Amino acid sequence: MDDLVAAGRENITAWIGIMERVDAVRELRRQGVAYTEMSIPEGVPIIDAVSAAQDRLNIAAARFRRATARELHDSGLSLAEIGRLFGVTRQRISNLLDEEGTHHPQMPDGEQQALPRQG
Repeated sequence: MDDLVAAGRENITAWIGIMERVDAVRELRRQGVAYTEMSIPEGVPIIDAVSAAQDRLNIAAARFRRATARELHDSGLSLAEIGRLFGVTRQRISNLLDEEGTHHPQMPDGEQQALPRQG
């Protein structure tokens, strides 16, 4: 859960920067400045910032999903029961549990964090 909250907080900060850059582009367009003529302050390009924010949230959500599936399974729920809760097949839950501990996705900044182990 901590990864999910941290990703959300990082994304709030990122989105504030994205919105400021978008506002700057809009203002320049209102002034009739062509995209090719724009001089926007240095920083991460809008599309790169959006992609990084999405990646950060996807990675954190995947970790949360795996940890939750593991905890539910350890507490006695069957793969089919967990699948119904998640709205996926029992095979998908099996894959999630198999991936846990073997798949450590890279965070957008290059840091690699271990998945939380429940139980």
